[in-house]
Amino acid sequence: MDFDPDEAKQYIEGVEYPASKDEIISSAESNGAPESVVEAIGRLPTPEFASAEDVVADLRAVPGAG
Repeated sequence: MDFDPDEAKQYIEGVEYPASKDEIISSAESNGAPESVVEAIGRLPTPEFASAEDVVADLRAVPGAG
């Protein structure tokens, strides 16, 4: 998996926060996110996020990101 976590933010636009991981995944899929981004979000340990910035911060911690 090789992606820039900061670019993932474009795929989760329009999400109303707080949002569950499932809601964020659904939005990412609807916005055409690459499978690597969707899978990375799915592996995040946090069940709910307060903002897109929180999602990106967690993605930065994923091994192989960036």
